[in-house]
Amino acid sequence: MSAPAPPAHAPTKPTLAGRTVLVIEDHPDSRQLLVDVLQSLRAHVMTAASCDEAERHLSVHRVHLVIADMKLPDGTGLHLIDWIRKQHKAIRSIPCIAVTGYEQQFPPDAAHGFNAYMRKPINVDRFCDVAIALARG
Repeated sequence: MSAPAPPAHAPTKPTLAGRTVLVIEDHPDSRQLLVDVLQSLRAHVMTAASCDEAERHLSVHRVHLVIADMKLPDGTGLHLIDWIRKQHKAIRSIPCIAVTGYEQQFPPDAAHGFNAYMRKPINVDRFCDVAIALARG
């Protein structure tokens, strides 16, 4: 007896195929988790470990989504989002997700300019849903 054939038009899960995501995270383990999750969604992922490195990437590459840690070695996600939102339209209109393990220092209501806010450890399912929705706009 053979298994039933799948429906001819089975719905496909949304992915980030064709989208470039910049992950700005200075902790290697956290950065790798985000990269792995985004690559599982078929995103092209670039990484930066500082605000300065992120600004260089954004000035050169077309990015569809930014994931930014709020506490970085050379500044904060707040400094970075201010820089992003002051750039030309192609950069300032990029959707951005703030991630932090320092909710006391960076509460959700302080994350002005970000399109979404997530506490670490992130809820991977929610993160995927939000990332897909923002990047596919």
